[in-house]
Amino acid sequence: MQKISMNKRTRGTVRKSTGRKIYSGRGSRNTRRRLMKIALVILIPLLVVLGGALLFMKLHPLILKNEVVEQELKEDFHPMQNIGFVFGGKISQVSVEGNVDLTKPGDYTLTYRFHNYEKQAVVKVRDTKPPVLAVKPYTADLTEEITPELFVESVEDASEVTLKFVNPQTWDQPDTYDVEVAAVDSAGNETVEKTTLTRVKDETGPEISGTDDVEILQGKTFDFQNGVTCTDDMDPNPVLEVNTDQVDLNTPGTYKAVYTAKDRSGNVTTVERKVTVDKNEEYDQKIVYLTFDDGPSENTGKILDILNQYGVKATFFVTGNNQKYDSMITRAYKEGHSIGLHTYTHDYPEVYASEEAYFNDLQKISDLVESLTGEKSRIIRFPGGSSNTKSANYVPGLMTSLVKKVQEKGYQYFDWNCDSTDATGNNVAVEKLVANATSCSKQHINILMHDTDAKDTTVEALPQIIEYYRDKGYTFKAITVDSFAPHHKVNN
Repeated sequence: MQKISMNKRTRGTVRKSTGRKIYSGRGSRNTRRRLMKIALVILIPLLVVLGGALLFMKLHPLILKNEVVEQELKEDFHPMQNIGFVFGGKISQVSVEGNVDLTKPGDYTLTYRFHNYEKQAVVKVRDTKPPVLAVKPYTADLTEEITPELFVESVEDASEVTLKFVNPQTWDQPDTYDVEVAAVDSAGNETVEKTTLTRVKDETGPEISGTDDVEILQGKTFDFQNGVTCTDDMDPNPVLEVNTDQVDLNTPGTYKAVYTAKDRSGNVTTVERKVTVDKNEEYDQKIVYLTFDDGPSENTGKILDILNQYGVKATFFVTGNNQKYDSMITRAYKEGHSIGLHTYTHDYPEVYASEEAYFNDLQKISDLVESLTGEKSRIIRFPGGSSNTKSANYVPGLMTSLVKKVQEKGYQYFDWNCDSTDATGNNVAVEKLVANATSCSKQHINILMHDTDAKDTTVEALPQIIEYYRDKGYTFKAITVDSFAPHHKVNN
């Protein structure tokens, strides 16, 4: 039988006779203590770090991706995309204050605010990308000045670009040369592309077109440059001159106008144009053209009665302002008078707002007249005449353009060379109107009068005006597109 001995030192321990340890209560507790100490050593720092992190996030709840943002000039920038993290909230709850001018290099400060916390970021707008340059070969004569722009198909950059040659040469002999073109933006970024320049000797003259034979009515004016074009294979701006010294527009006959074109290389082309001046039955006659603007009105009917009484014809430049009297337009047309186009509205700011606005107004009054007469009218009078300066308040140079455009469209415009002055006010004294309207002595007289409701004294003065010129041997005619057309000096 195995003997078991116990004392204070060995109490609690049971050993086999082999001396092998089979149980120890104190050792187990020590192990647990050691493990707890290790866990505390590991856990406490983690808790400290976590607590510190939570405290930091509480104090600094907004984290930006970059406090300095490099931003390319004129490219898209979204401030909210620079927000990295928001503790205790959403990105949408962050406000951004400050402006970034993406069109101008510079440093711009943005302030991000979340509740009471704010964070700043600096956006550095810079141009770091070189221009995108596309070039093309170019062919030139020996006289053209060669510039970098001639070789550029396109150039794109966020800032202003300057073009220059790399190693420029004279390139003044017939040959093909290698050329390098550089595009440099305002930030100094540079792109260089290669192309070729071909210099040739130009021996081909310009081409002249639009010089078909023309017939002109005796006494009429004619623009010999109108419709004539001159082109050249090398020179974009050849010089075109026309000599009409041998053309007499006041005498019926056949003449030649000589056109001469010259390019920058000195090549010359000459073309002769046949000009036939046809006899004008009115040319030697003394004619008065009575014209009335701004109608129709009740007074239009009274004027028509007077014209019928004297057996004379006149011209009415009508508007669309008083359409309850449109029947007067139809009556005037049927009685052999001419119906001209004045304006639909006679509202200067509207009519002269632009070239398009003028022609829109003209088309409206043209459509109205055609609906009343069945005929398109090609005679017009500008509101205020071609010499008006009111149009300059809206579009500088407008009348200079319009006087050409209306004729290109097949119209003829008529100013006047004798003014009754009834436009200076209403109820101008009859004696004054007669004196002014009969003060003219030219062979062809175009008298300006008005037939609105307010021009009663014009109606009263009309018989005396007719009688005066009839006694002077004048006949009275309605205007046609071929009639004498007084044109004022254009002031706009």
